Amino acid sequence: MNMRSLYSLVIAGALISAPMVWAAGPTASEEPTIKSLTPAEVASGALTPQVQGGVHFVSGGFGVEERAWLAAHAREFNTHLTFAVVPGGEFVADVPVRISDAKGALILEATSDGPQMFVQLPVGQYQVEATHDGQAIKRSFTVANARSVQITIGFKK
Repeated sequence: MNMRSLYSLVIAGALISAPMVWAAGPTASEEPTIKSLTPAEVASGALTPQVQGGVHFVSGGFGVEERAWLAAHAREFNTHLTFAVVPGGEFVADVPVRISDAKGALILEATSDGPQMFVQLPVGQYQVEATHDGQAIKRSFTVANARSVQITIGFKK
């Protein structure tokens, strides 16, 4: 079995168990709190959360360290996006992402550095648009109190 196949199996297993790990997130009434990175996390290549217009987010998911960091910090974000090519489930990175609110106002515009992007949003209705190889896919979703939202966006080969 080559490394790419092994990586795909590990990610597939993580996605299958993801709802159990990410079932509960912070309530939207709580102020988003992104844990400061410890020196050990920095040394291990931990992901660095970013803030854009008051919206906290992080992206990554390549390598064991990044996947472990995302799993450990998943509860700090209520919106979990995963990007893959279908059929086949090959994960993709460098995905431009735009999240707009119900009125169409742009809330976040960033590029996901890996196959996963976690975002902390206030309670409300949103639309995410993700683009890969010229395909723009839109999904509407709702962030509610004490619930996290998992959205998988599959781009066609």
